[in-house]
Amino acid sequence: MNADLTRFESEDSFASAVEQLANTLQPQLIDLLREDHPIYDGRGAATVSRMRGWVLLSLARKSLPETALPFVLEELDTGIHAYTVAAAAFALRSYPHRNSAFGPFVTRAINNIRYHDEQVSFKSYGGYAIGPGETSPVRELLSTLIWLGPHASAIVPDLEQLRTGPTALGKKLLPKVNEALASIHVGADAQTEPADCCQLPGMFSFVRTLRTSSKSIEDTIFEDQDGESLTFAEFFHGRPSIVVFFYTRCDNPLKCSLTITKLARLQQWLERESVGEQINIAGITYDPEFDQPERLRIYGEQRGVQFTAQHRLLRARDGIEALRKHFKLGVNFIESLVNRHRIEVYLLDASGRIAASFERIQWDETEVITRTMEILTEGRASAEVEPSTRSPRNAVLSPVFGMVIALALALFPKCPLCWAAYLSLFGIAGLESIPYSPWLMPVLALLLLFNVTSVWFRARSTGRMFPFYLVLLGAVALITTKVFVGLAPVAIAGVVLTLIGSLWGTLSAVNRRQLARQ
Repeated sequence: MNADLTRFESEDSFASAVEQLANTLQPQLIDLLREDHPIYDGRGAATVSRMRGWVLLSLARKSLPETALPFVLEELDTGIHAYTVAAAAFALRSYPHRNSAFGPFVTRAINNIRYHDEQVSFKSYGGYAIGPGETSPVRELLSTLIWLGPHASAIVPDLEQLRTGPTALGKKLLPKVNEALASIHVGADAQTEPADCCQLPGMFSFVRTLRTSSKSIEDTIFEDQDGESLTFAEFFHGRPSIVVFFYTRCDNPLKCSLTITKLARLQQWLERESVGEQINIAGITYDPEFDQPERLRIYGEQRGVQFTAQHRLLRARDGIEALRKHFKLGVNFIESLVNRHRIEVYLLDASGRIAASFERIQWDETEVITRTMEILTEGRASAEVEPSTRSPRNAVLSPVFGMVIALALALFPKCPLCWAAYLSLFGIAGLESIPYSPWLMPVLALLLLFNVTSVWFRARSTGRMFPFYLVLLGAVALITTKVFVGLAPVAIAGVVLTLIGSLWGTLSAVNRRQLARQ
């Protein structure tokens, strides 16, 4: 069958295609869980929820792959639609490893969805039904706790509150709660599988070692909550930045509203630590046509944001598309209104490049602060180091460059006759015809001087001058061999001293940068 799912216009044809693909093209089904998948373009939020829920149920027919796990946990963490939350709970039980990290996701989902515990059915696409085969998101979540068993022991206090007291669930659900507690207690003292069978934090946060340029959006024009216009480069260049995306019409209180509230708390922390003016904070709306400056200001103020030159809410005057492409945003639209989006936070370095991101689940404020301070420290250290020593590639090339120049100068003959003797060794290749170039000697000497100067800059930045002294001594030895005859051992010593000094100086600079980041 044609695997291009974007061609299906009706939900029925989509459901049939997913059902057929469930046993053959699992990676393609996982791709359908991306919020920015084109198949969701122009569809309403309720339709998107039904489609995604059906994909989760289809994936659960076999063992749930690890690549689908972030989408399942995201739905448990912030989902508010009964069908998709129930489907996510069902899908998690098909994952091949029970993990104690799943327990908090499940209990959060129960608290989030308990007042929207609608009856659903998994027998048909988007099924909402009353009668045989019916279930509900809370029932599915409790079944998932039963599946976890002793691995859910950490959430027993939360589960006890669901059985008694003012936060208890309804009487119809109490037998299921008791069954979950019994399942957790049975074998709780036995040796269980380690909780680190999958590294959950790494699934939702990403550190970018290769940072792409921001030139494609440097001229993007923003308008802030006060109506002031500025470009991406004007705001995001010069300082590290914390950037979140949101929109004021979001109806999920666990996403945009909470994101801006947490952003205000980050701002307060930065101010307490006296680094508020060294780090930008920005919330950028997905919905720039509707979120005009006054609306942004009110939305931010209601959630505790204190607006300053470094802390703003922004709208892209020309639309969201340039930002959507640059940040690879997890968002989709029906006309100008968002129909689905993920939680996403980006940390930018002082050049406006993405250094790290936190996606899908609720981000930890401490982790964001820690990584931001690392980026700030990294920028300070880089500013103090001579540009030629900043990248790992330069760190390798610098000692190699010094050695090559030293060898070239040591072996370069002093006269045309010597030159001919050298080349005669390669007579089979016809190289003896290459003319002698006396100007090459001073060029090599200048390159050697350049290497000495480069090592001197690195030595000054690290406070360790001894590598420079070695390179300088090696350069003097090499130049001496060009003035006096019969000093071959001195030439060898010059090459060795140059190599050791260059390598030592480079390693000193690298170690200093690593210490500065700690």
